Amino acid sequence: MLPLAIATAASGVIIASGDGSGNVTAPGSDPGWHNVGLSNASGLSAVYLGNGWVLSANHVGPGDVWFDGVLYPAIPGVSVQLSNPDTSLADLVLFRIAEPLPALPALSIRTTPPPLTTSLILIGNGRDRGAATNWDPPGPGPTYNGWFWGAGATKRWGTNFVEDIDVELYEPSFGTQLFGSEFDQSGPGHSTHEAQGAVGDSGGAVFAWNGSSYELAGILIGILSYAEQPDETALYTNATVAADLSVYRNEIVDWMPEPSGAGWAGAALVAALARVRRRRINAPSSPGSRRTSDRAR
Repeated sequence: MLPLAIATAASGVIIASGDGSGNVTAPGSDPGWHNVGLSNASGLSAVYLGNGWVLSANHVGPGDVWFDGVLYPAIPGVSVQLSNPDTSLADLVLFRIAEPLPALPALSIRTTPPPLTTSLILIGNGRDRGAATNWDPPGPGPTYNGWFWGAGATKRWGTNFVEDIDVELYEPSFGTQLFGSEFDQSGPGHSTHEAQGAVGDSGGAVFAWNGSSYELAGILIGILSYAEQPDETALYTNATVAADLSVYRNEIVDWMPEPSGAGWAGAALVAALARVRRRRINAPSSPGSRRTSDRAR
């Protein structure tokens, strides 16, 4: 198997089910479909947490957001870039929108990292699925099937599971603590509406099943693809990574109540994307390529 490298930031999810055009209305077990909005400035995604507060990837940035066809203006300067446990800045930004507020429920944020095999629902505004394709890398090894990204972008949901994709090796390049899912063609990791991030999904939501309901567990940050992989394709064994919100939950809860007598400062800069390469260690008998990670823009 080829090694994965750092790919691009994520957009609307690519789904393997049907002709790829479905899942554009809320799923049956709706975890918060209407809480995922469209950034007016970047065309990427953002998530309404409740009480006027919105969370997105910092590389998406704070700004006016569309929810259910209504544009809600961001309050200038009322934003904060969240921090990692070591006090470095994460690729997450929390900001506030002006009243009147959307009539949407507050979301529950997961308190612990989702374990391996946890069922996920991914929601984002990203590229549609295009024509089927495959890629046969140079040298021995498998051919990778998948799809081109389409020309349009649509809010869509898909499913996956938390999987072991060595996310700790990608965390330095994203500057954020992560969990991930792999785009599986078959087998135990394949879900009914198997999903992979694409450009436009950044800032979108990842909901994790807790045994009785779905709760907000992550914000879509980026995708992992092969260094030599053709541009604008979603191939099986690619992966999607999300910020693990259990790491940042306490800071989010601390910030959401308006600090008495104090204003907000929103001076976070979009971090430049660093590219790293690594060799997959879970397929030692296969010829390696490199998987690259990139922010889901």
